[in-house]
Amino acid sequence: MIDFKLELEKIAKENNFLNETVEIKPINIDLKSKTINDYPLMNGKEFLLRAFFKNSVGDAFTDNLAEFKGKISDVISSKNNPMIIATLNAVMRHLKIIEKTEHCNKDEPELCAKELETYLLNSVGKDVKIGIIGYHPAIIKQMVLTFGKENVIATDMDLENIGRIKQGIFIMHGEMNEYLVENSDIILSTGSTVANETLFEILNFSKKYGKKIIFYGTTIACAAEILGLERFCALGK
Repeated sequence: MIDFKLELEKIAKENNFLNETVEIKPINIDLKSKTINDYPLMNGKEFLLRAFFKNSVGDAFTDNLAEFKGKISDVISSKNNPMIIATLNAVMRHLKIIEKTEHCNKDEPELCAKELETYLLNSVGKDVKIGIIGYHPAIIKQMVLTFGKENVIATDMDLENIGRIKQGIFIMHGEMNEYLVENSDIILSTGSTVANETLFEILNFSKKYGKKIIFYGTTIACAAEILGLERFCALGK
């Protein structure tokens, strides 16, 4: 198990960044869709923290608002994992180690979901059962449309979603993640797992059952690079 606080500290020390300033604040993303109105970012269920470091930015999803301006060493001392992940994304982006650390906007999540569909069809075919960890309406909608609702299962942690039919399928509680992994051929997981600290549990499930897992989004950019995880982020900036 990797401690991302220690990873940030290591990289900051190696590049003399510990006393450099980083600013972290919630960002409003301009999401526009004619067919989807329940992105977590649109209804206040999740927030996007963005770290600004020199000329680079790094994002991290969280359900807790935070705002900070100070030294990177103070971020490390804070033990605030979403702030640590956002900062690590920004620092690694500045060092040109990773890319696509800035969330897409407008209708791009739907375009990304379409590109993900194409990628899956080309890499694993159409006769697969897909498990989706984290409620992403555009991705769920596209997977249901392409692979059929009988072949898509999903979990989430938001009580407003759990136990309801969303985008044509029943949304299970996040406590059912192991069931989801066991009963899917391929798993698509939100990269927010690195910020809410469920990443390693999910990785353990995928290893236990020998299932392929693809993480999507900007939050997990740093972790995907450090851990060698497969990541899909077609339209991140």
